[in-house]
Amino acid sequence: MSTFRMLRRLAALSLALPAFWAAAQTFPTKAVTIVVPFPAGGALDTVARSIAEQMRTDLGQPVIVENRTGAGGTVGSGTVARAAPDGHTILLGSVATHAIAAGLYPKLAYDPIGDFAPITQLTTSPLILTAAPQFKAGNVAELVAAAKAQPGRLNYGSTGNGTALHITGESFRTATGINVQHVPYKGGPQAITGLLAGEVSYMLANPQLVMAQIQAGKLRALAVTGATRMDALPNVPTLREAGVSGADMTTWFGLWAPKGTPAAAIDRLNASARKALATPEVKRQLEAQGDTPAGSSVADFNAFVRAEHKHWVAFVQQAGIKVD
Repeated sequence: MSTFRMLRRLAALSLALPAFWAAAQTFPTKAVTIVVPFPAGGALDTVARSIAEQMRTDLGQPVIVENRTGAGGTVGSGTVARAAPDGHTILLGSVATHAIAAGLYPKLAYDPIGDFAPITQLTTSPLILTAAPQFKAGNVAELVAAAKAQPGRLNYGSTGNGTALHITGESFRTATGINVQHVPYKGGPQAITGLLAGEVSYMLANPQLVMAQIQAGKLRALAVTGATRMDALPNVPTLREAGVSGADMTTWFGLWAPKGTPAAAIDRLNASARKALATPEVKRQLEAQGDTPAGSSVADFNAFVRAEHKHWVAFVQQAGIKVD
């Protein structure tokens, strides 16, 4: 490269840097809306509200949580994909919206990879195989035996078609060879109400939804997904310890902005979310409900989402799982 061309590039860079830093320092210029594509009171909503106040303090602007529900989280996700790419409207999505949905919905209204700019992974958590109080199974073996003794008579609940709870429920059904019916509810609160009432026999649920009822003795935890037991439930075995493999989904939540959002805004949101996750208040709240705070870099989250998307789309298609 000639000396003249090198000097021109350095001059261009010197002009671009002030604009970059100015954008980073001025963003946000108005309220930031975190769209949660599932109902209020559910697992994603709980995490969103845990970090919103901390992010408001850090960003110096209101941080609003807005629930836009429907179709396993895909309605709200599509809304954010079409939002102005300025960082002021972002999505708190999950394994369901960005890894599972593309396998379930042939005409999905957004591209989970191409239409979004990853910000950071927020949390990871196992699911808890939880029995209704009226269902007498005291462990996984007894649940499977009861289901096999009454083919098609037992049912399990989920927070909706296409959600992680639905897919894990189908994985558990396939792995154990049982014949049970899926009952999709419109969200977490409705699903837990149904479980407590005995409308369904069991559910693979987010810890946020069932931990309080388990600790109060109103629901029974039979097993947890994932490689290790939960610290909050040390006497509850993993599914693998209970003799079931192939249903070990670990759920996760994260933040995305629309594609084309300036890198400066993405970096500012990443730093703010990670700062919120590191505060003692948020850490205590998340860990008490069974979540492990994550807080990844933009690059690491991008690679993680792509790998999860590839894995779960293939799994759903190979298993032939359909929405009800």
